[in-house]
Amino acid sequence: MFEPLTAAHAEELWPILATPAVLAWIDPQGNLPTLEDLTAQYAACAHGPVASTMPKERWFNVAIRLKISPSPAIGRLEATQYDGWGEIAFLLGEAWWGKGLAFEAMLWWQDYLATAAPSTQWWATVHPMNQRSIRLLKRLGYKQVDSSDRPKLQSYDPGDCCFVQSV
Repeated sequence: MFEPLTAAHAEELWPILATPAVLAWIDPQGNLPTLEDLTAQYAACAHGPVASTMPKERWFNVAIRLKISPSPAIGRLEATQYDGWGEIAFLLGEAWWGKGLAFEAMLWWQDYLATAAPSTQWWATVHPMNQRSIRLLKRLGYKQVDSSDRPKLQSYDPGDCCFVQSV
């Protein structure tokens, strides 16, 4: 199940970020945000960008919940649309890796974004050692491209692998 990401999700999702296996991919230096910082970040996500300063930018953020009761939050999906292109990201708790849930969530995300932001070329960046995410993106039809062929991606770190959704 998917629901708009809000500040209320921070308490549920913070423990997922705190696991060393997840933190290694989102901040290799191990800088875990505080619960207060995460709450503020999710509150900002819920409000979206400031239209007057970023008029062509749109944010899409959802929490992922299991369909089975008690329906815990197990991760999140993110997308930022700019002018004709955008960036996607996904995060799933380690306990849920290898169960097909990221693939199922990303299939839904792709369909949702195709409706919410049609004609957008979606990009993703991945640490080169994150083979699970690389395989997932390829399975979803993303094509790996040379990092010099990318737009100015906000999520890009030097050395990351770059992927673009094949249309």
